[in-house]
Formats: sequence, C-alpha cells, structure tokens
Amino acid sequence: MTHTLIWNNSYKLGIEEIDLQHHYFINLIARLESELAGAKDVEYINKLLNELVKYTQFHFISEENLMYKIDYPGLEAHRNQHFHLLNLLNGKLGLYNQSLLPAEDVIDFLKEWFVDHTLKEDKKITQYIP
Repeated sequence: MTHTLIWNNSYKLGIEEIDLQHHYFINLIARLESELAGAKDVEYINKLLNELVKYTQFHFISEENLMYKIDYPGLEAHRNQHFHLLNLLNGKLGLYNQSLLPAEDVIDFLKEWFVDHTLKEDKKITQYIP
C-alpha cells in the first residue's frame, strides 16, 4: 500500500469515541510516514513509534471495554485479534530497530492492518450498538 492513508467516511462506525480514536490513529500513521520520508530525525521517529504502540494499546482497551459494555458476542475473538496485531506490530518494530525491516514496510503494515481490521472486524460491532 503506497498511498497515504486519509480518513474517509467508509471508516466511520458511527460510534463517536471509536471514530475519533481511529481518526487520530490515521493521523499518527501519516505523521510517522511523513517523518520517515523527511529528515529522518531518529530520536523523534522512535518517540512517534512509542506513541503509536501506546496509543494502539489504549485504543484496543477502549474498544474492548465498549464491546464488553454492549455484551458483544465476538469480544473474545476480537480481543485475540488485537493481541495478535499488537504482537505483529511489536515484532515488526523490533526488526525495524535492528535495521532488518525498512520503515516503509512498517508503515504499509499499519495501513493495511487499519483498513482491514476497521472495515471487516470493527464494523461488526456496530450491529450490537443499542
């Protein structure tokens, strides 16, 4: 995926809290992509990557709390996907930090993951919103 990820209404779930978090996540990916393409301030890139991991953890917990509150039947499977995605992200960042994976591959992973997970898995949650 080489194009810049931009928020559009296809990502909107109609759950304000989650939509705001998804929008921020896209902006964070774009900031990271821009920084990687620019001056390559390694310290700032590492700070953004740290923000990305922490924000992802926060977002997943927030989403799981919402699913719990609405008694979403797919909560456990969705939580397992979050766990798996976070492990993949941490693995890719480990490879990136060892210069074994180009930054572009990390960005592409984030974009594909966001689009796929949001449009397929997160959309299922909306059917259970009262």
